[in-house]
Amino acid sequence: MTTTPERDRQRDTALAAEMQSPEQVLEAILDPKRRGSLYPYLHRLRALAPRLRTDMISGKPAWVLTRYADVREALKHPDVRSDARGVDVFDVGPAGRHFVEMQKNTLLFLPPDKHDRVRGLISKAFTPRSVEHRDGRIREVIHELLDRVESKGRMDLVHDFAFLLPVIVICEMLGVPTEDLPRFYDWAHQSTARGEIGKVTDEIVRQGEEATLGYSTYFLELIEDHRRRPRGDLMSALIDARDEDGRGLGDADLVGSCYILLQAGHGTTQDLLGMGMLALLQHPDQLEFLRGARSGIPTAVEELLRFDTSVQISQRVADVPIELGGDRIPAGEVCIIFNGAANRDPAVFADPDRLDVRRDPNPHLAFGLGRHTCLGQSQARSELQNAFDVLLERFPELRLDETTPPAYRDSLFLRGLGTLPVVF
Repeated sequence: MTTTPERDRQRDTALAAEMQSPEQVLEAILDPKRRGSLYPYLHRLRALAPRLRTDMISGKPAWVLTRYADVREALKHPDVRSDARGVDVFDVGPAGRHFVEMQKNTLLFLPPDKHDRVRGLISKAFTPRSVEHRDGRIREVIHELLDRVESKGRMDLVHDFAFLLPVIVICEMLGVPTEDLPRFYDWAHQSTARGEIGKVTDEIVRQGEEATLGYSTYFLELIEDHRRRPRGDLMSALIDARDEDGRGLGDADLVGSCYILLQAGHGTTQDLLGMGMLALLQHPDQLEFLRGARSGIPTAVEELLRFDTSVQISQRVADVPIELGGDRIPAGEVCIIFNGAANRDPAVFADPDRLDVRRDPNPHLAFGLGRHTCLGQSQARSELQNAFDVLLERFPELRLDETTPPAYRDSLFLRGLGTLPVVF
């Protein structure tokens, strides 16, 4: 019998095939109602216009890239950068200025010289060896979270597990008290909603400003407390860090670094864990294979990263004109890179809409490439691999709660589930 997800994919594939205008397809992609069945429209846009120049997203000319080869070239090209110019897609005017200014002080959008300096200071905490030292603690947190729900026989895997695991780990790394987690839940989701591309409502802008100011005030207070009473955590290390010229980070840089470490350090892993588990539950043959061969989980995680990635979109700006697939992209124009489309490009991945937990090689772009490759990818892999391993060990009967369907958030920039009810 055809599964519901497969029926949905076939329906949306047929709907997308009827669309003849790339702008019409892009409008469908930006529609929050299509978050569950996104990929048929990405396939259609790639077929019609793999490099689409449009002002639909930010009101300014930008290039939407959906082909793997173009995305890879844009991500690794030495003259294509992620800096403050990429923040333009979030600019809605004075009503949203605090969010925009915060973004400019994060690692994602710093100017090249400052980016390399800040990245060098932060990267020591995310080397494979540093992550390996935290592996035991990650498994402890996983077991503690599952202990809380085991007797209930059910949980919302997003709220009760996927959100809490990475946020507890990154908070402990930063030196953020875990009792403050409840306030981060609202700020994290309001900030994610504000960081959507395309049109955002006045209420989302207002909540985004509140979240930004909340984060800023909180981190400034915590940074000052760490200055008075240094600890052996990442925040103290960032405060004390100096580059080879003796320069440290100012308050705005520290706040931006803490913000992006907390926001990106938990949000994407939460999304990948939730969507990855949903994909396995919707493909019982793949789940059954992993239950009998948990040594295959590292390979499976790479496929889950490819199959439904969290960071669907990246922004890059070329300092010089560049050629992509026969099109000349002028210097200074933003490239809107659809990572999810690249990860399902049939030119690179055989049968790209099929989940294959044994797929190898798997050159997905879920963590980016080049100078802006995700700093936390080693930690994300560790958290994902350990989480799937322990979940399959402790809850071998884990399955979807048929009384309450899973639901995607209204977010394209960071794709993820709002709820994933399961029983075990």
